[in-house]
Amino acid sequence: MDELLRKSSWSAALPAPLRKRVMERMREHRVSKGQLLGRRGEIPSAWFGLMEGLLKTSVLAADGRSSTLGGILPGCWFGEGALLRGKPRHADYVALRDSRVALLPLDDFARLLQEHPAFKDFIYAQINERLHYFMDHVGDVRLMRGPARVANALCGLAHPLNNPLGLIHLPIAQDELAAIAGVSRQRCNLALQHMQAEGWLHVGYGQLTLLALEPITAMARAG
Repeated sequence: MDELLRKSSWSAALPAPLRKRVMERMREHRVSKGQLLGRRGEIPSAWFGLMEGLLKTSVLAADGRSSTLGGILPGCWFGEGALLRGKPRHADYVALRDSRVALLPLDDFARLLQEHPAFKDFIYAQINERLHYFMDHVGDVRLMRGPARVANALCGLAHPLNNPLGLIHLPIAQDELAAIAGVSRQRCNLALQHMQAEGWLHVGYGQLTLLALEPITAMARAG
């Protein structure tokens, strides 16, 4: 958890004694592949920071259909919207692989928000960015074909909101990317083969290396 805090911009703005208190108050939670970290409809009690692993945000309909809203990479802090609203979560956080998550209790989150302007600025900037991200990248997903969905999912994973550490080597396997994109593994594989042939990325074992994000973004926008 110390490394996660050290790499978090909001933590660097806190006085040293307060950073120490935050570290002492946080606790680690492990989520196995396929398990839920936060369930839609539950009342939130903590803010989340992903230390290791891979998560996706999804919404499950009453008829069993699932819609994925995006992926979450290490270094990302999330779940602040439900904390601020004080209402049940609107989505599930699902582990796509065994993951380690830092939990900051609600009371400490609220205290930081009230007493430290730099933290408040970070939270509201993140909420604003998240709003625009969903407007730009999620609104037209249902109209996209398979390759464009894969490209859109990659753009989402490269976005600073979900990838604040700026990782170029994305720790994600093809089946995990397919789950985030909402396509079959076969369709995902075909799209990645095309992008690799074009020199936009490199497909490795359990990871993807982004080499040229601009053409991938153009592919997503083309639908």
